[in-house]
Amino acid sequence: MKIILATSMGGLGGTETASLRLGSLLARHGHDVLLAASDGPLVSDAQAAGMRWQNIDFYGGGRTGYLRAALSFARLLRRERPDIVHCQMARIVPACAIAAKICSPRSKVFYHARGLNPETYPKIARLFAKLGVYIIANCRHEQQKLIRHGFPAGRTAYTYNALPEQHDGPDKTPRDEVMLGTLSRLDSVRAVNLAIDFLKVLLDRGLPVRLSVAGIGEESDNLKAQAERLGLTDKVIFLGGVRDLSAYFREVDILLNTPVLIGDHGAGVGNNILEAGLYETPVVTYDAAGVSEMVIDGQTGYCVPFEDKERFADAVTDLVRNPGLRRQMGKALHDHVTALCSDDEIYRTTMAAYEM
Repeated sequence: MKIILATSMGGLGGTETASLRLGSLLARHGHDVLLAASDGPLVSDAQAAGMRWQNIDFYGGGRTGYLRAALSFARLLRRERPDIVHCQMARIVPACAIAAKICSPRSKVFYHARGLNPETYPKIARLFAKLGVYIIANCRHEQQKLIRHGFPAGRTAYTYNALPEQHDGPDKTPRDEVMLGTLSRLDSVRAVNLAIDFLKVLLDRGLPVRLSVAGIGEESDNLKAQAERLGLTDKVIFLGGVRDLSAYFREVDILLNTPVLIGDHGAGVGNNILEAGLYETPVVTYDAAGVSEMVIDGQTGYCVPFEDKERFADAVTDLVRNPGLRRQMGKALHDHVTALCSDDEIYRTTMAAYEM
């Protein structure tokens, strides 16, 4: 099968990472995968994994740049005539779908939904229906949300994100302190500022903890200023973008996930949760979007109602004080994630979606 993955690869975010992992999985199964995307730090990884690459940038140059990218994509479709066009971002779907109708009408066009604001969905549901677009959600919660907001159930499937290749085991570095961690884009939605606030609460309780912040984003300077303002500069480590997950999770004992998301807002299940499970690291998270599909409260971690700060702090405290519980929940999360997101399962559900 010939598959075009259309996306942006301009950074190290969740969509770029998910696109790389999905494309790599499809290529390993013998499919001809072409990445139609802007250049970025993961493109060389995609090529090394067996994908072809066409530099098409839907995000640069404003409206003129978008039209230029749409024309380039149309020429690509006329040449390649793929079976599947798998769009990883909503912005590029109209251009890809219209190009497919004109230049490659036998191609099926998919949008991989990872959590737009629900107010947006009714508008694009009508547009995508007219364009004949199929939908793949990145978790069961996202699929149900899409259907509630107007996407046809018969054209809406779900599959979780693929896992990265695991290079080392889950062994943690022995130390006197317990290392908390965050792994996400540093923006207002992921709200790593709340994790820094929790660090202060735990230190005030006399707990031996530090915080390792991995990620880049527009809130980086504000977070560093917050740590300084709270007198935590020696307790918070800012790592920037992280690509070596084995090294990161070797040092992190508990992952904190503090997104500011309520109701239908949210991005399904973040890669950070799946990666923590892969490396047997327990998670304490606010209950947002589809997170509870992986973090089952009291079993594979703690999934706390949004803004219940006392319970969140108590959950982290329990794990800090009980290394055996950390190991137990980390192993349980690993078993759950690797069952739902194994290569075989992601490939099976993706192929089933393509056959809708």
